[in-house]
Amino acid sequence: MAKYKRNIQGVPVELELLEVDPDAVVLDSTNPRLGFSIRQLEPEERTDAACTLLLTSQEEVEQLKRSILLSGGVQEPIYLRPNGVVAEGNRRVVAMRLAKEERPNDPRFKTMPAWMIPEATPETTVQDLLNEIHLGSVRGWAPYEKALQLRALLTGGLIEEEVAERYRMTAREVRQHIAAADFMDREYFPIADDPTNVEHRGKYSYFLEFEKSTRLKKRAEAEADLPARFARWVKTGKVATGERVRRLPKVLDSKEAARLLEVAGFDEAEEYLKRERPEEQELYALMEKARARVAAITLGELSELKSSSERIAILTGLREAVDAALNAAARLNGGEA
Repeated sequence: MAKYKRNIQGVPVELELLEVDPDAVVLDSTNPRLGFSIRQLEPEERTDAACTLLLTSQEEVEQLKRSILLSGGVQEPIYLRPNGVVAEGNRRVVAMRLAKEERPNDPRFKTMPAWMIPEATPETTVQDLLNEIHLGSVRGWAPYEKALQLRALLTGGLIEEEVAERYRMTAREVRQHIAAADFMDREYFPIADDPTNVEHRGKYSYFLEFEKSTRLKKRAEAEADLPARFARWVKTGKVATGERVRRLPKVLDSKEAARLLEVAGFDEAEEYLKRERPEEQELYALMEKARARVAAITLGELSELKSSSERIAILTGLREAVDAALNAAARLNGGEA
């Protein structure tokens, strides 16, 4: 069989390419794609069958099975530990098992390629291999799963600075990602209708935005129930984008807007703010920005202005538009500007 020497964080590892029966290998219960769901089981219940059930329920596995059937087998080798536990490629194994079950007499689905990791390879090196494959990869784990892997690295003995240096992050980013995953595990998944649904992974970015927000973190220190409320808003769709998380502090600064968020939703809360605070409306926000910029005009810009009819025309037009708006508003009120 073919052999391949791979350098993993400075450690040379000689891998051997084998053909393996997908039913003869064991799925890895620590795989981040199993996430919150597998951790709700007792350790002795985290079996190959449980892993198979959880992965089979994921839509990506069914799509992967169809791809395997179309291409006539698995093209990209999985990685196996010496004890037969899958290090990388759990979904491919499950998809291949499904393909084998669907086409039991087709020899193309009886075995799949696998890189066998040498027996003496430390588990830390195996984890480094997984990180090289997934943490910086477009085809790798989803952000929530990457956060779980970062957390596993710290649990395994690395410090934040080591993880940050290896994967081109800052220590602060490492802390934020892990805190966001902890936040989801603690507050969101327990109230989710179906914690096994992989669509929940896409909401991880909202919790990460929360952890990045100095204002939200500070407010959470004063309001102990804010994390639970936030998780509930995410669950009910009241906070459904990262942009809304970034705008959330302004909503919470207003008692009435915060009340409207709870009872009616984010749009209603923001509409209230726009009525009560003109600076929250796009028109007046732009006008205030323009006013502040004109007030801060420099001597150099004034020098350009005095000799430029085009620049003078722009400012004159702005003044005339503002005057016209004020006069129209005054007429509506029955008076004069």
